[in-house]
Amino acid sequence: MKKGITVVFILLVIIFGYITVKALTAPVKLSAAQLGNELIHSHKKGIDCFACHTINGKGGNVGPNLSKEGLLKHSVNWIEIQIATPGKHFKSGSMVKVNGKTYMAIMPDHKMLNKKELFELASYLDSLK
Repeated sequence: MKKGITVVFILLVIIFGYITVKALTAPVKLSAAQLGNELIHSHKKGIDCFACHTINGKGGNVGPNLSKEGLLKHSVNWIEIQIATPGKHFKSGSMVKVNGKTYMAIMPDHKMLNKKELFELASYLDSLK
C-alpha cells in the first residue's frame, strides 16, 4: 500500500512539474500594437517612419510628430489607409495642417506591407497617447 501511494505521489509531482514548466515556457502572444512596435523599430521591408516622423523623441521632423497619434481619434482603418496609400487622404504636394503645424503631403505609399502588417503598424500608432 505504501509503495502504491509513493508511486501515485511521484506521478503527481511529475505531472505538476510538466504542467508548470509548460506554462512557464509557453510563448507570449503579443498584441497587434506590440507587433507593430516591433515592426516600426525593425525597419523591415524598407519601413523607416523615423526618417520623416518623430515618435517619442526619436526621428525626423519632415512629417507630423506621431508620438500622440492615438489622441487624434483617427480609426485604425484610417491610419492603415494613410500608411498604405496616403494620397487617398491628402493630395500629394498639398499643404496639410496637423496639430497647428503645416506640412507638405509627400508621404510615399507603403503598399509593400501586407494587411496584417498594416493593421499591426496602425494599431501601434493608435496606441500612442
